[in-house]
Amino acid sequence: MVSNVFERERSLTKFNIDSEIQRYLDVVNSIQFPDRSGTNLEYMISLKRDPIGSGPYDWVSIFEASNRIFSDIIILFGIRKVLSNPQIGSVSLPFDKYEVKFGAEDGFDIEANNGKEKLVGEAFNVARSFFSGKRHTTKKKLESKEGYDYKIIIFNSDAVAIPQEYELKSSKNLITLPINWQKDLEEFQKFV
Repeated sequence: MVSNVFERERSLTKFNIDSEIQRYLDVVNSIQFPDRSGTNLEYMISLKRDPIGSGPYDWVSIFEASNRIFSDIIILFGIRKVLSNPQIGSVSLPFDKYEVKFGAEDGFDIEANNGKEKLVGEAFNVARSFFSGKRHTTKKKLESKEGYDYKIIIFNSDAVAIPQEYELKSSKNLITLPINWQKDLEEFQKFV
């Protein structure tokens, strides 16, 4: 039985990242999807408006929960990637612990501090047609935040045509890390 308690703020390290991913997937797999009822329009509006009642975001609709869950998965697999290989393009991240906020509606999704340097970041999962606008607003949000040595945007790799180009363009001021979460999830599940 999966606990209904879902902590939105987590500290992620190389020692707990895999167990935190598995714990999150267990919560997602506990979601009880609504039965189909009514006309197509009635059913569609229920999916868009009615609270799902289970999972990590039980107070929002399945539509909104899906958006948040996919962004959380980008956070988890993005942090897993930088913990296992902190080199992104020409930037090497000097952090061994990341503080993350799932479903953050204010503040930032990702922060790290090693006592000498600090990182702030955002993560999202978006359709290719919305990537440019989402990247632009996220970049502006990060640029407005002072006092951080590193700024990172982590996103789903299928939102862009050539994901590797984004890693190669990374600098300390703006690291862009595309994550192929579907491939990462498949590989992760082979080892658990």
